[in-house]
Amino acid sequence: MALAECAANAQTPRFLPGHLAVLRAGDGELSLRLKQSPIFIDQFDASGFNASPSLTISIPTNGPNTLFFNGHAATEGNLTRSADHRLLAFAGYGGANLLQITGTPSQLDIGRGFCTVDAAGTVRTTIHLSHGVPEKMNPRGVTTDGANEFWGCGNAFGTYYCDRNGSSEPVSFKSVPNSRAIRIVNNVLYVTLNGPDGIASDVPAGIFSFEDGNGNAAPLPHSPNSTLKLVVPAAAPQTKIAGFDIKPDATIAYTSDTMAGVQKYVKTNGAWKLAYNFAIPQVIPASENYGTGCFGLVVDFTGPAPIVYATTTEGYGGSVNSNRVVRIVDTNATAVVTTLAQAGSAKVAYRGIDFTPELSPAKP
Repeated sequence: MALAECAANAQTPRFLPGHLAVLRAGDGELSLRLKQSPIFIDQFDASGFNASPSLTISIPTNGPNTLFFNGHAATEGNLTRSADHRLLAFAGYGGANLLQITGTPSQLDIGRGFCTVDAAGTVRTTIHLSHGVPEKMNPRGVTTDGANEFWGCGNAFGTYYCDRNGSSEPVSFKSVPNSRAIRIVNNVLYVTLNGPDGIASDVPAGIFSFEDGNGNAAPLPHSPNSTLKLVVPAAAPQTKIAGFDIKPDATIAYTSDTMAGVQKYVKTNGAWKLAYNFAIPQVIPASENYGTGCFGLVVDFTGPAPIVYATTTEGYGGSVNSNRVVRIVDTNATAVVTTLAQAGSAKVAYRGIDFTPELSPAKP
């Protein structure tokens, strides 16, 4: 009996620590142009090329844990790991089965929600908002402290705080109509705004933290009166930013620009400056290619040289598909961009990326 139990445990699929988790839109069968895509989380080895994922978690397409997003949209599909490293989190649409109501989901009466997935692959979905808003709202991403508090990014009331321990409605940050990506670093919440977002909020593009509306820092904001504080200004022309990561001591930051690639910023004498941009070598002919930059991004800051992991924005037919997971060991501005995984179909797109969840909470 003991041997049988050991064998069963050995066969239980679990994420491996130190690997990459990549949010995938599409199963290779349904077209991304249907604008409602089944979601998967693929696990990849971070050290070299992967012919296929070593683990795949499927998110339900029907039932109470259903969640999907628009795999054809350029802004949806961010992925984050919780501040305590135990959970992966991402946002989307639920409360209806996949393709139960056809069309662009941001314009339909389909609930907005988010999923968490733990190291054992357990999926838990929360639907926090019915459509009932005067504008379409794209849920772009979500992050969590790991203790049932969540913060989301999106447009049209989509930047918000949600306490899953309580019964109250999510709190929308009134002064932040649009945000691209969201992440907790060293117990501080950050978001990115791109160029058009910045114009709408009367701020420049860049990485922002939050204040309480009275000029006081709000590391993990709860109030609807919370406002943005610029941390890392994006250097033109790299203002089509989406994903980002910041070193815990707040001295180095990276952003992903959907056309330019990956940008490194360094804080020197109290000021953030662009160090250099990593352009992404392309594998799709320019005449057919959608984008030449990156979307999802996460960085390993633990070694002597930061290691950047990102998903690319290339694709055929006017959208992201057939794209890649890439790796950059940042030794200098001429560091090589290598491919870790390649989506093999125009019906598949890699979107968000982070590190795999762990069984035990991270140490403070």
